[in-house]
Amino acid sequence: MKTLTQFFNPFLNEYQMDAQYEVIENMIVSSKEFSGLSISGSLFSLTTFKNVTFESCVFYGSRIENCKFVNCNFIDCEFQFTSVSHCKFNGTSLENCKWDFSPIKRTEFNFSYLCAVTMHFSSQESSNSHSSCKSNKDLTWDQAIKAEEASTSSTQQEQENFTSLVENFLFGKQAA
Repeated sequence: MKTLTQFFNPFLNEYQMDAQYEVIENMIVSSKEFSGLSISGSLFSLTTFKNVTFESCVFYGSRIENCKFVNCNFIDCEFQFTSVSHCKFNGTSLENCKWDFSPIKRTEFNFSYLCAVTMHFSSQESSNSHSSCKSNKDLTWDQAIKAEEASTSSTQQEQENFTSLVENFLFGKQAA
């Protein structure tokens, strides 16, 4: 796996202030595609990303601060113990992203597409703004969870039915 890694203090506080980071600062990254990249223990600061695609990337234990994302794509990305603050997402798409212990604060989303999970987490902080954004958030968070539970229940029922059919075939049990 391709990795951008910096070892950091394993006893991080909530705001990760004591950590040592690999610093990516004052850069412009244009027209790049990153797939399957693991970004760990990094600080992105004052960096502009233009037409950059992150696909199936994991941002772990990192900080993304004062960055601009213009016409970028985050597809199937995971943010774990990563803070995003004071950033601007313009015309950027965040699709099927996961946010585990990763706050989004003081961030602007303009003319962007945010998946329901990203919209939910970014809406929890009142200091974030959403201007002319689209989302697949047609359901409330509780409705989305219930839909997922119903889907899981249906899958479990199908597995039980299949198991029953296999047992009947193998052990000669007849259907009633």
